[in-house]
Amino acid sequence: MSIEPAVAAADAAEGNAWGVFGADHAVAVLQRAIEGGHLAHAYLISGPSGVGKGTLARRLAQTLSCLDPLPGPAPCLACRACRQVEAGDAPDIERIAIGGVCDESGHADHAADNSTRLRICQVRRLERVASIAPFASPRRIFVIDTADDLQTEAAHALLKTLEEPPATVLVLLLATDGDALLPTIRSRCQELMLRPSPVAALTAALVAAGAEADEAHALARLARGRYGVAQRMRADPTLAVLRETVTDDIERLTTAGRNERFDYAETLASRWQREREATLATLELWREWWRDQLLAAAGAGTSDSGTPPRYSTAEALQAVRAVQQAREHLLQNTNAQLAVEVMMLDLPVRA
Repeated sequence: MSIEPAVAAADAAEGNAWGVFGADHAVAVLQRAIEGGHLAHAYLISGPSGVGKGTLARRLAQTLSCLDPLPGPAPCLACRACRQVEAGDAPDIERIAIGGVCDESGHADHAADNSTRLRICQVRRLERVASIAPFASPRRIFVIDTADDLQTEAAHALLKTLEEPPATVLVLLLATDGDALLPTIRSRCQELMLRPSPVAALTAALVAAGAEADEAHALARLARGRYGVAQRMRADPTLAVLRETVTDDIERLTTAGRNERFDYAETLASRWQREREATLATLELWREWWRDQLLAAAGAGTSDSGTPPRYSTAEALQAVRAVQQAREHLLQNTNAQLAVEVMMLDLPVRA
């Protein structure tokens, strides 16, 4: 969750006072809640990967912890508290993520045991720590990243904290797919949805951040309007190559026959055994591509997005669900090749 303070300050100079590109509405909602003294005890921040969920959560934590807040309110990003949050060292702010720590004796190292879910032991630790008064800040803040990766039993355990939260606790749930969460969890959170920005707006922001115009436009299109993705690709060109490769695979397989699709399923399933994070990243790119098709079919896409309608709403929705189901099956340790083959059979075919 951390970036250099100088970069954070530069980002804060762009757009809203929190420097979360494309999230003006969400920032305004949170600023009003802070000023009015009616901040919710839990927020569900949803949106595609790289759209700014983690940055928004970090800026909220900094604003609440800042020793010298700016009008807005906004974090100064320079005081000791702000810098601790940026570096991930703040004593009262904890990120709960896959592979994170728990308090259960005898548990293996979750960072090394191929964990693919947020576990109930991690939520039990959250419950224990939440009962302790904050050390240096007005609140204890827990950032659950990502909440749609909670084990079912972990999600049910989290309900206890959400139903009866201590007054000094704030829970921020980050989710790529908010609909994947239990309805009982969603009903106990205030929801903030972040959406990708128009390509033209993101291009302008990247140029303002120092990118050449042609590079900025290419990155904005490839990132599909997500500032974080564009900046990561700018810093590491291999990520752009990966996205282009996966996009080429998708384009090819939409017109491929069953045998070619099953060959791809075998390759992806084999990769799952060795590189789980990379496989999940590939499936996330599949899901993003089909979501773009769904938006285009529903009339929400524009020519600027580079995604003209190619499928009906029903076809695109079926594909999104097929990719999501494959991801769920992999996380549940279903036979990997079977899971991906079923996805391939459920995807629309274009002649």
